Amino acid sequence: MISLCLVNTYDKLKLHEIHLRTIARAAPLCYAFGFHLSLLDFNFWRSEREMVEAIREYTTIGKGGLFAETLMREGRIHLLEKIPAHFGSIIATTSKPEENKRLEVDELRKLLKNESLTFLIGLGRRGLPKEIIKKSKYHLDITWRGVSLETCSAMGVIASTLYWLSR
Repeated sequence: MISLCLVNTYDKLKLHEIHLRTIARAAPLCYAFGFHLSLLDFNFWRSEREMVEAIREYTTIGKGGLFAETLMREGRIHLLEKIPAHFGSIIATTSKPEENKRLEVDELRKLLKNESLTFLIGLGRRGLPKEIIKKSKYHLDITWRGVSLETCSAMGVIASTLYWLSR
C-alpha cells in the first residue's frame, strides 16, 4: 500500500478553503495512480463521509469531489489522528533531508516494491513540522536538488514519480 498523507499544519480546529481545495486536488492523483489518501490532523471532520460531502458541496475540482467519493467507497481515504503501523514506513517529504535518512532513487524503488509506505506532505506555509520530520524513518527530496515545491506541485510530482518507480 502506498499512501499520500496530507498533514494539516494550519488551524486544527477550523476548516479553511485551502483544506478543501488541496484534498480535492489530491484525490484524483491518488485515484489515478492507485494510492490511498490519508489526512492527518484534520480534526474538524468526524468521518470520511462528512469530509467527502464537504468537498462535493464546495468545489468542482476533481469532478466535484467524485474522486474523493470513489476513494472513500474503495476504503482508500482515511482521516487519521496518528498513523497506524500497517501503513508501513513513514517518509517525510522535504527539500532539506537529513543525510542519514535521505532516500536516493534506487533505494526508493526497492522500498516501493517491498513495503507499505506513507509519504507525509505538509499542508501549510512552513511544510512539515520539525518533530514529524525528525520522527520519520526516511526523508524524500522529490527534486533530489533541494528545491522546495508548493504543496499541490509537490503532490503531483510525488505521485507520478512513485507510480513510475514502482512499475
